[in-house]
Amino acid sequence: MRRLSKKTGDLIQQLHGDQSFWGKLIGRQDLPLSVFDEIASEGEALAIPQLTEFLLSNQVDVREAVARTIGRLFANVKPTDFPQLDEACRNYWPYQSAPVRWPHLKPAELKQFWRLPNASVVIGITSFHGSGFIREAAVNELANNWDGAELPFLLVRLNDWVGVVRESAATAILNRVRPDYAGHFLRNLHLVFRLRSCGRSQHGIILSRITSLLQDPSVASILREGVLSNDRWLRRESFQLAIAMKSEQGMALLSEMLTDADPIMRLWAARNVIAQFDDTKLLPILSNLTQDRFVTIRCEALTVFAKRFPQESQGKLNMALLDGSASVRATARFWIKAKIPEINFAEIYRISLTEPMVKRQRAAILGLAETGMASDAGAVLALLDAPALSVRKAAIHALATLDGDHYLEQFMTALTNSHPGISNEAARALAMRTNTIIDQVNSLFKSPAPAHVRTNLFKLMQNLPFWARGIFLFEALRDRDEHIVELGRRALASWLCDSRNMATPPSKSDVQQLCNALKASGGMLAKHDVQEFEFFLRTHK
Repeated sequence: MRRLSKKTGDLIQQLHGDQSFWGKLIGRQDLPLSVFDEIASEGEALAIPQLTEFLLSNQVDVREAVARTIGRLFANVKPTDFPQLDEACRNYWPYQSAPVRWPHLKPAELKQFWRLPNASVVIGITSFHGSGFIREAAVNELANNWDGAELPFLLVRLNDWVGVVRESAATAILNRVRPDYAGHFLRNLHLVFRLRSCGRSQHGIILSRITSLLQDPSVASILREGVLSNDRWLRRESFQLAIAMKSEQGMALLSEMLTDADPIMRLWAARNVIAQFDDTKLLPILSNLTQDRFVTIRCEALTVFAKRFPQESQGKLNMALLDGSASVRATARFWIKAKIPEINFAEIYRISLTEPMVKRQRAAILGLAETGMASDAGAVLALLDAPALSVRKAAIHALATLDGDHYLEQFMTALTNSHPGISNEAARALAMRTNTIIDQVNSLFKSPAPAHVRTNLFKLMQNLPFWARGIFLFEALRDRDEHIVELGRRALASWLCDSRNMATPPSKSDVQQLCNALKASGGMLAKHDVQEFEFFLRTHK
């Protein structure tokens, strides 16, 4: 819940009028009732605490107008917002010098609110009162209402700091744990599960009773509403409840989720449902799941396929060898290897390098990188000039994995490629081999090049020995490119912190170069950083 907007604040101020308003409220006859409608249309629930005093007006039309406004504002309050609204109501005390009535509300006065519109919500607001006597009276009043509007207020009061209030709320909640009330508990599941982290009382019994109710087969249709909700949190928590149902209705619901749009829901369904199906029903389901967009689901389906249908699974496993995901390829190889220990996966991938489909060709290159030898790099080399960008990137990755030290020239060429993806892949290939090409990298960095190329060169220069890297970072502060300057400033701040703890001191040559670099670039650093580093250099001369 965000703070009140200026418009809502101005509308409330318009209601309050001058500083003597609170003293004149009861007798005021010119209250602009239309302002209540404007406040309601803004939909900001945090305005509610500032409207409570109007519930005590002597004018019936004012009391009814504010009750309707509070009801409309509450329509926008999510269950997760109730604790914050509770705190906001208790903390709100007008600062006018004239006395106000709401803080001094009497328990006996609550019954009059039942005559107002949205009575349950209005009584619920009194359960947020600062007085424990009022909160207890409000809980007792709410306990007589059974339309569900009272439930979130009762759930909040279960964590009240006054024991009598907690006990009254607990009694009211336990009386409601029955099938015809289950829908209200589901809609307020956020507040129910909030009790897990509330420490003022032991809520285990209440949580257990509500959870058991929602998992009862008789309310499976209610739980299905939660699973199909637009609220992702509610969907997933409802689904977890369905998993634990262990009933025919629960299994039907889980089966339905195998085609859900949420990949996490599909995964949970796959892990908890497919093992329960007979072979006839399971086979077509697994065939679909092996093509799922979510990698983990494809792996799960392949594993079940290999265990339950060892003969039929061979085709699916062979197809999965050329999956775009390394995890799926590894899963397929594991199960194939279990059946055919002597199989040579590298040979399969060598043959597949000529696959006409780009996705499968890319997978073959990556698969060869995972299973091949240094001698396979030659077969991949020609694919550095392939038309498809993804194939060229895969080829760079494969060469770096198989025999990277022999293809530094190709990586350097790719590093300067006009496409950022190719340059980025080459930078990754060179990251562990920077020391052998540092002069080339430094020379390229000082020459004109596209922004993405110079960024990758900057990252490679971070692999220099520690003190040499510091000299480079000082120089980067004077670069012509503002992006490089900013990268240098951030990296140098970290480097300066690390320099204080370096066990290996700089050589005399390093110290001299660092002094020169600091002198040239010190104006771009904070004064205290310059002074501290100057002191460091003096101690190492």
